[in-house]
Formats: sequence, structure tokens, C-alpha cells
Amino acid sequence: MKMPILSVEGLTTSFRVDGEWVPVVRNAGFAIGEGETVAVVGESGSGKSVTALSIMRLVQQGVGRIEGSVKLGGRELLTLDDAAMRDVRGGEIGMIFQEPMTSLNPVLTVGFQVAEALRRHRGMDGAEAEAEVLRLFDLVRIPDAKRRAGEHPHSFSGGMRQRVMIAMALACRPKLLIADEPTTALDVTIQAQILELIRELQSEIGMSVMFITHDMGVVAEIADRVVVMLKGEKVEEAPAAELFAAPKHGYTRMLLGAVPKLGGLADTATPRRFPAMAQTGPGPEPDAEPDRRGDAILDVEGLTTRFAMRGGLFGRTTGYVHAVEDVSFAVRAGETLALVGESGCGKSTTGRSILRLVEPAAGKVRFEGENLMEADAARLRAARQRMQMIFQDPYGSLNPRQTVGSAIGEPIRVHGLAVGAEVQEKVARLLEVVGLTSEHALRFPHEFSGGQRQRICIARGLALEPSLIVADESVSALDASIKAQVVNLMLDLQRELGLAYLFISHDIAVVERVSHRIAVMLLGEIVEIGPRDAVLSNPRHPYTRKLIEAVPVPDPATRGRRRGLIADELQSPVRPVGWTRPERRMVAVGPDHFVMEH
Repeated sequence: MKMPILSVEGLTTSFRVDGEWVPVVRNAGFAIGEGETVAVVGESGSGKSVTALSIMRLVQQGVGRIEGSVKLGGRELLTLDDAAMRDVRGGEIGMIFQEPMTSLNPVLTVGFQVAEALRRHRGMDGAEAEAEVLRLFDLVRIPDAKRRAGEHPHSFSGGMRQRVMIAMALACRPKLLIADEPTTALDVTIQAQILELIRELQSEIGMSVMFITHDMGVVAEIADRVVVMLKGEKVEEAPAAELFAAPKHGYTRMLLGAVPKLGGLADTATPRRFPAMAQTGPGPEPDAEPDRRGDAILDVEGLTTRFAMRGGLFGRTTGYVHAVEDVSFAVRAGETLALVGESGCGKSTTGRSILRLVEPAAGKVRFEGENLMEADAARLRAARQRMQMIFQDPYGSLNPRQTVGSAIGEPIRVHGLAVGAEVQEKVARLLEVVGLTSEHALRFPHEFSGGQRQRICIARGLALEPSLIVADESVSALDASIKAQVVNLMLDLQRELGLAYLFISHDIAVVERVSHRIAVMLLGEIVEIGPRDAVLSNPRHPYTRKLIEAVPVPDPATRGRRRGLIADELQSPVRPVGWTRPERRMVAVGPDHFVMEH
């Protein structure tokens, strides 16, 4: 290994709980060489982020305590005074945090926030800092840099906000970049761009990178060495190629086993559970899953949803966001149709429009034979009893002041399906169905992990015995093994209860696991739809091919082979008043496989 830029020895970080110090990271040690990328991997709660915060000395004094040794270029950081440590942060060590929206100040322009670091650490005046900000924005490929530097964070997409954070972290040309889950919730195409960007910048300015993630596909793509953490301790460390080829610790093998690999199900037409692993959900792997699909229970025709944009002195309508444009598809009983595409393509709006959580501008939505677009409030409420939605953020969709038992039981009471003690019995049964226990009913949402909260949302979705569930990015932010558990649970429930799913996701490797058919969306339109195997093994639309090429492969031997990635942001779906959609038609390219003319 090259001369270490960072050397961590015996790092122990503790937090005060009920008057006692409880260690969260115990005796951690590793080194990062000059120009080297070390990935620190593990699931939520393994101590990855606390290790990074300890290196930066961002653990609050009095609440947390850091022991051991952290040396940057031979200088001990844990004994520096606060003023010297402030010079190190941003100057010698840059950090990209996991959630860019909460890391950026919402009331300041992004250009001002990056310039602030340049004035503080590099002593630039206003004009110099402004010029450097534009150069950095060009470096991280933010288009129209001069105009965008004057905008606020809320006007940027997730991928663009993350690029702003990278520009800020790189502003002072640090020796070490700490990237904490920088791509976890991003689309595969944006993730591929960010990884490529970090790799290019690393070679340009020769910095070292500590990359924190739970995505083994990302690790294979970027890491020279890998440190595996479990419950606050390092359990394995090895060069990336060696670790992927022959993992020694059982936990590392479990992490690698939980990674969905695109192309692994080409020989089957039905969804398949993840292989049985320690910690995964109940039920053995079935030899063959029966195809219980029946007639269409959901038929969507010409669905169009637009949002008015207003401006000027009198707030007149100046244009429309064409979120969903002339979308048609059907979902059969017991079937999973996956809706895939990048952020902003209209996937979630499609799901919400079907349930009329947002009002469509046109189209027909027939559910179990009834046109929901013509249904009054009472009929719509009755139909919604049979179609439920699982939202992307389980914590945000649960009331923090309501016990989970009450949250699951509320729809049962509201719809009059049970009363009194019967409600509690049904809640207990639902919790057991999703792999929890009846005792969990008395707890509040903050007392559960992300995977458990998603199980609670599934239990609440099942409370009214629906025939269709719209799952909106329901596993996108979960750890690999937790994701495997939740996906297995959804497949088990589909097999047992005959559920149909509209599975909205940008994770194509997971989509391959769960879906019978796939529909690909771009700018509010479906550009390709067909059987899972046909779409993934023989994609006919250029955009579908780009999406598939961008999926990270959990194999270091394939590193750097992804080419022709989507290099630009998606075009804007905003159209002027009076705009009409050009005539486009779907062309049959195989059995039940259609592609939009392009």
C-alpha cells in the first residue's frame, strides 16, 4: 500500500445513554493510501457513518466521546484545538453527506454556499470565488452553470444536488474525500455518472477517497480495498477483487448473497425469491412458482396528468408540467407490472393518478370493471378499499405519535371491517404475516428500523384485504439484506393471497426479481412494455438499453466497462399553454412486447 494519507487505530466512539457510555464503534482500524479508494461497507447500524463523523470530529461533545488515534498525513486529529480542526474540515478533508437536501441551506443559493468554502479555506475574494464556483460546476457537469449558481437547492433534482455537494467538497482540493452513501437513493444512471465523476476527479487532483456504502455493486465499481463493518466492529478487510472472489467472514458472504444480479433469471418467466440467507424472511425457496395470473383487474387507457405553472402579476397559467402523457397498460390479477425510469419520468404520479390521489386531466382507469374517473366520493372510497399504496418513505407515511397497532387498525375501523377486540386480533395477525410480533403493536414508528417500518406499511396496506397494491419505490433506500427480506415477503404474499402489484422502481436488478412484465417510462410516456425477459434480454428502445447499461455489476472484473451512459439530465417535462403531443404509436416487436416509435 502507498504511504497512508489517513491512518485510523483503535477508534472507539461512544454515546451517553441513561448516564452510561455505550460504544457504537469499537476498536476500528484501517488506513487509506495516497490516491486510493477504500470502501467501508455494512448495513444500517453497523457504525459506518459514525466512523466518518468521528474522523471529522463532528460527534457532539458531552453526548459523544471519541477515543483512539486518527492521523491525517501523520498529524493527530483528535488532539487538535477547534480552530485547527475547522481548517482541516473542508480544507484537507472534504465530506459528501448522504442526504444533499438536508446538507444544503434552503435559504441560500447553491453558488453562495460553495463560494463560502472558497472564501473561508482558500482566502479568495468575491470575484475569484465566483469564477471558481463556475469552474467547479462545469467540472461536476452542472449545465448552464452561471444561471444555476444563482438558484436555491429546491430547484435542483436529487442528482444535481449531489453534484453541488461534490463541488463543495472538492472546492478546496482536499487530500481526502469522505463520501457517505452519496448514491444510495439516486437513479442508476445518475449513480453511474456520480461514480464516474468521482473517479475522474480523483485521477485529476490525486485525492484519496473513503467511500461509505451498503451497495456491493457500487463497491465493485469504485473500490481498491474494502473494509466490512458489523455492529460497530471491523470483521473483514481485503482488496476488492479478493473479497468478491473469496469472502472469508460469514457476514460478508451474506452481504454479497443479498445483491440482486441483473440477468440471473433469464431462464424463468415468473418472479423468484432471493436465496435463503441468515436473517431473511420466513419460508423455503419454492421449487417452482405457479402462475396464478387471471384477467385484468386494472386497465389504464390514455391516462394524462398535468400540473399548472403560474406566474406574472396576476398568477396566470404560463405552462404545464406534463407529468403523465397518454399512458396505457393493464395489470392482471396476481401479476406484477414494474414501472421503471429515472426520477421525474412520471412513475409516482402515474401510481397516484390511478388512485386519484392526484386528479388526472384525461383518460380512463378501470379497476375491477369500474371506471374510477367517473366514480363519486363514496364509490371511490369503496374501490380504494381494494387498492392500496405503499409509499417510498415508510417513516414519512406513518404518524410518529400513533402506535403502529393503531396505524394498522385505523383503516379496519374506518371501513367497518371489524370492531373492538376483533380489530386488535386482526392487527396481531397482520404483524405476524409480515414477520413481526403482536407485541410490536404497542411501539411507535421511531422504535423500528427502516426495514421493519416498511413491513409495517405493508401490513397496513394488507389490512383492507386489497387485490392490487401500488408499491412506490418501496425498497429503494433499504440495505441489501433488508431489501431481500421485504421483496421475499411481497412475493410470498402474492403467492398466498393472489395480490397484483404495480411495482414502481428505478432499481432494475430488483425489478427483475419481482416482475412478470416491465414498462419503461421516459418524460411521462411509456416507451417500452413487455414480458420481463424480453425487455431485459432484448431491449428495443435506446432509453431502455441505457438504463440497463447503467446498472452496477457486483464484480470488480467488469469495472470500467460501462460506456455510453446517459450524460445529460432528463429533458424538462414543462410545456407551454396549448402544446399538443405529437402523434406517436406503439409498435409490436414480439409477443406482448411493444416499443414506441423512435
